Amino acid sequence: MEPRKIKTIVVDDESRIRRGIERLILSCGDEYEIVGSFKSALELIKSFQKERISFDLLFTDIKMPGMDGLELIKELKDWASFEAVVISGFNDFKYLQTAIREGAIDYMVKPLMRDDFRAQLEKIKEKIKLKWEDEEKMEEMDSELNFVKQVQKLNELTRGQDIDLSEMEWTKEFPFSSYFLLCISKDHAANMKKASLPESWTTIGETEINSILTNYYKGTATRFWYWKGEELSYWVLIQNDQATELQENLLAEKLRSKIKYEYQQSSTIAISRVFHDVVLLPNIRDALLSLLQFRLIFGGNQIYTFSLMEKNLTNRDMIKESKELDITINRLLQSLQRFQKEESFELLHQFLKELEKLASPQEIERNIQSLSIQTVNFLLKNAQAKEQISLIQDGLQLTKKSPNFHELKNNIKDWMQKVFKILEKMNQREVPDPVETAKKWILNNLGESITIDKIAKAIHMNPTYFCEYFKNQTGETILDYVTKARIEKAKDLLISTELKIYDISQLVGYSDTKYFSKLFKKYFGDVPSKFKEKVRYQS
Repeated sequence: MEPRKIKTIVVDDESRIRRGIERLILSCGDEYEIVGSFKSALELIKSFQKERISFDLLFTDIKMPGMDGLELIKELKDWASFEAVVISGFNDFKYLQTAIREGAIDYMVKPLMRDDFRAQLEKIKEKIKLKWEDEEKMEEMDSELNFVKQVQKLNELTRGQDIDLSEMEWTKEFPFSSYFLLCISKDHAANMKKASLPESWTTIGETEINSILTNYYKGTATRFWYWKGEELSYWVLIQNDQATELQENLLAEKLRSKIKYEYQQSSTIAISRVFHDVVLLPNIRDALLSLLQFRLIFGGNQIYTFSLMEKNLTNRDMIKESKELDITINRLLQSLQRFQKEESFELLHQFLKELEKLASPQEIERNIQSLSIQTVNFLLKNAQAKEQISLIQDGLQLTKKSPNFHELKNNIKDWMQKVFKILEKMNQREVPDPVETAKKWILNNLGESITIDKIAKAIHMNPTYFCEYFKNQTGETILDYVTKARIEKAKDLLISTELKIYDISQLVGYSDTKYFSKLFKKYFGDVPSKFKEKVRYQS
């Protein structure tokens, strides 16, 4: 990495003197770079307004036509942070006082002597470098503080609460990029009391996870965030436009291995598909919790991905059902895909009759699991993640919760009814234009809690797919549209009613009036009260 250079601008109305100052500066070493040379203060101001030049040091003559050097320093200090040196042909104490007051760090008198100039420039260089160090420390502190704030917000999104889009403006800090979400879950943690958990697992924390992530992504542009979840679990969010599922699998394996071999604890890691907007995190969270449920069948201490599970769930060798039952299950699944309810329940009745003929409880359980797994796999590709979580659990526990075969049959029928409730939502009449329908729903619910999940359900689309579809069709994110719609509605209410700012804020979905006012100013240039005054004055 090249050492940082001191970017310097020289302003003097005499070209010969200006070029001489430039040569003097460059003769002091490679640490200096001339990024601008101007014959007047006004020329520099005009150039700076057109293209904000980044610079560290300004050399300027005091006496120049149009605008003198001291006025130039004062003007530029409003826009940029830099050190200034004024050069004058007069050794006048009043000039020196004024120069210091306007922010100059040094004052030189013409003619400039090479040795004196170099000595003074060396002192200026040290001041600039100390300033850089302070700025770097501040940037590091700001970055750390920003990271902590982002992690706190991400943590809220994985706590299982529905969060209104008005509270998700902060997600704009995350660029519309490619993300993966990982959930690291302690095996059997849900069945163990906290006091009985091995101490070695409880010592695993952010330091260890950060160490693995930092080493794995060293030298790349990848960014990551991590935070503790519930039931001894951790979440990891990874931003990487070049990442593939295979690369994230390798990372997950490193995490799983470290926990297994260094802490002697078993953990299961679920990895999401790639997604492109942090606002989708609650939906991705639900999908991963759904994926982790397959630990009940295939065991813990593994890495689960959606593509892997889809492959495993269609592998006939994994569950050894009888040929007749296998055929019946296939027919039943085809019937579900066609949404033939009557036919599906006839096939379910046939499945139960064939099930009753089996000799061993183990065979019965294997075939029920086969039906449950393949049905849930079908739903996993099409339905809402929240509805799958309990459905998977219930399907796998059918034999354990049924005291006799009669009760088992009734429980299986009830379970299939739940499947059809989900299918009914999936198979409702498709709307002509999902985007326009979504917009209409949003405009009718501006004062209510609006979440991605609620919008997607209103138009019967998968939330992740809906967000991408909406942005592709409109060129803006769903969050941007909701915010704009709410602020536009607030503007109309300000103009057409005498409602108080607090009441308007509530009516358009913002419980925090200060936050609402700040957002309003971002869109219209003034806080609501000032905006209303201007409208009244103009009318």
